[in-house]
Amino acid sequence: MSVDLRDKVEDDRGLIKKIQLCIPGFRGYRQKEDIRLADALLRQQLADELKNNVLLPLEKTRESAGRALELDLMNDFAMVISQAKMSEAKIRHAEQGYTGISPATRVKKTELNTMYENDLALLDGIGKLGDLAKAALNYAESDDFVKVSGSLREIKSGFTDFTITFDKRREDMAGISVF
Repeated sequence: MSVDLRDKVEDDRGLIKKIQLCIPGFRGYRQKEDIRLADALLRQQLADELKNNVLLPLEKTRESAGRALELDLMNDFAMVISQAKMSEAKIRHAEQGYTGISPATRVKKTELNTMYENDLALLDGIGKLGDLAKAALNYAESDDFVKVSGSLREIKSGFTDFTITFDKRREDMAGISVF
Protein backbone atom coordinates (compact mmCIF):
# COMPACT_ATOMS: atom_id res chain seq x y z
CA MET A 1 0.00 0.00 0.00
CA SER A 2 2.64 2.48 -1.08
CA VAL A 3 0.21 4.86 -2.81
CA ASP A 4 -1.16 7.69 -0.68
CA LEU A 5 -4.90 7.36 -1.24
CA ARG A 6 -5.36 11.09 -0.71
CA ASP A 7 -3.38 11.71 -3.90
CA LYS A 8 -5.30 8.99 -5.73
CA VAL A 9 -8.67 10.49 -4.76
CA GLU A 10 -7.48 13.91 -5.93
CA ASP A 11 -6.25 12.46 -9.23
CA ASP A 12 -9.57 10.68 -9.77
CA ARG A 13 -11.74 13.80 -9.40
CA GLY A 14 -14.33 14.06 -12.12
CA LEU A 15 -15.54 17.21 -13.85
CA ILE A 16 -18.19 18.07 -11.25
CA LYS A 17 -15.71 17.78 -8.38
CA LYS A 18 -13.22 19.94 -10.28
CA ILE A 19 -15.93 22.57 -10.79
CA GLN A 20 -16.78 22.42 -7.09
CA LEU A 21 -13.17 23.34 -6.31
CA CYS A 22 -13.70 26.63 -8.19
CA ILE A 23 -16.78 27.68 -6.24
CA PRO A 24 -15.98 30.03 -3.33
CA GLY A 25 -16.97 28.47 -0.01
CA PHE A 26 -17.27 25.02 -1.55
CA ARG A 27 -13.59 24.40 -2.22
CA GLY A 28 -12.70 23.57 1.40
CA TYR A 29 -15.71 21.31 1.73
CA ARG A 30 -14.73 19.39 -1.43
CA GLN A 31 -11.12 19.01 -0.25
CA LYS A 32 -12.21 17.73 3.15
CA GLU A 33 -14.68 15.31 1.58
CA ASP A 34 -11.86 13.94 -0.55
CA ILE A 35 -9.70 13.35 2.54
CA ARG A 36 -12.63 11.60 4.25
CA LEU A 37 -13.11 9.42 1.17
CA ALA A 38 -9.39 8.52 1.10
CA ASP A 39 -9.55 7.66 4.80
CA ALA A 40 -12.62 5.46 4.27
CA LEU A 41 -10.81 3.63 1.46
CA LEU A 42 -7.72 3.23 3.64
CA ARG A 43 -9.75 1.84 6.54
CA GLN A 44 -11.44 -0.70 4.25
CA GLN A 45 -8.02 -1.84 3.05
CA LEU A 46 -6.76 -2.05 6.64
CA ALA A 47 -9.80 -4.08 7.72
CA ASP A 48 -9.37 -6.43 4.77
CA GLU A 49 -5.67 -6.81 5.60
CA LEU A 50 -6.54 -7.65 9.21
CA LYS A 51 -9.13 -10.19 8.11
CA ASN A 52 -6.98 -11.89 5.47
CA ASN A 53 -3.56 -11.82 7.16
CA VAL A 54 -4.42 -12.11 10.83
CA LEU A 55 -7.89 -13.54 11.36
CA LEU A 56 -7.84 -16.25 8.68
CA PRO A 57 -4.43 -17.69 9.72
CA LEU A 58 -5.57 -17.66 13.36
CA GLU A 59 -8.71 -19.60 12.47
CA LYS A 60 -6.66 -22.15 10.52
CA THR A 61 -4.29 -22.46 13.47
CA ARG A 62 -7.23 -23.04 15.82
CA GLU A 63 -8.50 -25.79 13.52
CA SER A 64 -5.08 -27.48 13.58
CA ALA A 65 -4.99 -27.23 17.37
CA GLY A 66 -8.47 -28.70 17.57
CA ARG A 67 -7.54 -31.64 15.33
CA ALA A 68 -4.47 -32.23 17.53
CA LEU A 69 -6.71 -32.09 20.63
CA GLU A 70 -4.77 -29.16 22.08
CA LEU A 71 -7.81 -28.14 24.07
CA ASP A 72 -5.82 -26.04 26.55
CA LEU A 73 -5.27 -23.48 23.78
CA MET A 74 -8.93 -23.04 22.84
CA ASN A 75 -9.60 -20.26 25.36
CA ASP A 76 -6.54 -18.38 24.13
CA PHE A 77 -7.70 -18.79 20.54
CA ALA A 78 -11.18 -17.58 21.45
CA MET A 79 -9.74 -14.44 23.05
CA VAL A 80 -7.33 -13.62 20.21
CA ILE A 81 -9.85 -14.32 17.44
CA SER A 82 -12.41 -12.21 19.27
CA GLN A 83 -9.87 -9.36 19.46
CA ALA A 84 -9.17 -9.72 15.74
CA LYS A 85 -12.87 -9.62 14.80
CA MET A 86 -13.53 -6.68 17.11
CA SER A 87 -10.55 -4.75 15.73
CA GLU A 88 -11.64 -5.41 12.16
CA ALA A 89 -15.12 -4.08 12.90
CA LYS A 90 -13.74 -1.01 14.70
CA ILE A 91 -11.55 -0.12 11.74
CA ARG A 92 -14.21 -0.79 9.15
CA HIS A 93 -16.83 1.33 10.94
CA ALA A 94 -14.71 4.07 12.52
CA GLU A 95 -15.80 7.70 12.63
CA GLN A 96 -14.99 9.81 9.57
CA GLY A 97 -15.12 13.34 10.91
CA TYR A 98 -18.08 14.35 8.77
CA THR A 99 -19.47 17.79 9.56
CA GLY A 100 -21.45 18.84 6.47
CA ILE A 101 -21.30 22.05 4.44
CA SER A 102 -22.33 24.50 7.17
CA PRO A 103 -21.70 22.76 10.50
CA ALA A 104 -21.80 24.13 14.03
CA THR A 105 -18.37 22.59 14.61
CA ARG A 106 -15.82 22.69 11.80
CA VAL A 107 -13.29 19.96 11.16
CA LYS A 108 -10.15 21.34 9.55
CA LYS A 109 -8.11 19.73 6.78
CA THR A 110 -5.16 19.33 9.13
CA GLU A 111 -7.33 17.40 11.58
CA LEU A 112 -8.62 15.14 8.81
CA ASN A 113 -5.07 14.58 7.60
CA THR A 114 -4.07 13.67 11.19
CA MET A 115 -6.93 11.16 11.22
CA TYR A 116 -5.64 9.66 7.96
CA GLU A 117 -2.07 9.48 9.30
CA ASN A 118 -3.32 7.75 12.48
CA ASP A 119 -5.13 5.19 10.34
CA LEU A 120 -2.03 4.69 8.21
CA ALA A 121 -0.03 4.01 11.39
CA LEU A 122 -2.28 1.00 12.00
CA LEU A 123 -0.76 -0.68 8.93
CA ASP A 124 2.50 -1.50 10.74
CA GLY A 125 0.60 -3.06 13.64
CA ILE A 126 -1.50 -5.17 11.29
CA GLY A 127 1.65 -6.33 9.48
CA LYS A 128 3.29 -7.41 12.73
CA LEU A 129 0.13 -9.21 13.86
CA GLY A 130 -0.06 -10.94 10.49
CA ASP A 131 3.53 -12.13 10.78
CA LEU A 132 2.80 -13.53 14.24
CA ALA A 133 -0.41 -15.23 13.07
CA LYS A 134 1.40 -16.84 10.12
CA ALA A 135 4.21 -17.99 12.43
CA ALA A 136 1.62 -19.57 14.74
CA LEU A 137 0.10 -21.38 11.75
CA ASN A 138 3.51 -22.69 10.72
CA TYR A 139 4.15 -23.91 14.26
CA ALA A 140 0.76 -25.63 14.34
CA GLU A 141 1.40 -27.34 11.02
CA SER A 142 4.62 -28.75 12.47
CA ASP A 143 2.79 -29.78 15.69
CA ASP A 144 4.79 -27.40 17.88
CA PHE A 145 1.95 -26.17 20.07
CA VAL A 146 4.27 -24.83 22.76
CA LYS A 147 5.43 -22.25 20.22
CA VAL A 148 1.81 -21.69 19.13
CA SER A 149 1.02 -20.80 22.73
CA GLY A 150 3.92 -18.34 22.80
CA SER A 151 2.76 -16.80 19.53
CA LEU A 152 -0.75 -16.38 20.93
CA ARG A 153 0.69 -14.48 23.91
CA GLU A 154 2.61 -12.21 21.52
CA ILE A 155 -0.52 -11.66 19.43
CA LYS A 156 -2.51 -10.70 22.55
CA SER A 157 0.21 -8.18 23.40
CA GLY A 158 0.22 -6.94 19.80
CA PHE A 159 -3.52 -6.35 19.94
CA THR A 160 -3.01 -4.32 23.12
CA ASP A 161 -0.56 -2.06 21.27
CA PHE A 162 -2.90 -1.94 18.27
CA THR A 163 -5.81 -0.90 20.48
CA ILE A 164 -3.74 1.90 22.02
CA THR A 165 -2.93 3.25 18.53
CA PHE A 166 -6.58 2.99 17.47
CA ASP A 167 -7.80 4.62 20.68
CA LYS A 168 -5.49 7.57 19.97
CA ARG A 169 -7.44 8.06 16.76
CA ARG A 170 -10.71 8.04 18.73
CA GLU A 171 -9.32 10.54 21.24
CA ASP A 172 -8.20 12.83 18.43
CA MET A 173 -11.64 12.60 16.82
CA ALA A 174 -13.35 13.34 20.15
CA GLY A 175 -11.00 16.29 20.64
CA ILE A 176 -12.30 17.90 17.47
CA SER A 177 -15.92 17.32 18.48
CA VAL A 178 -17.06 14.97 15.75
CA PHE A 179 -19.04 12.76 18.11
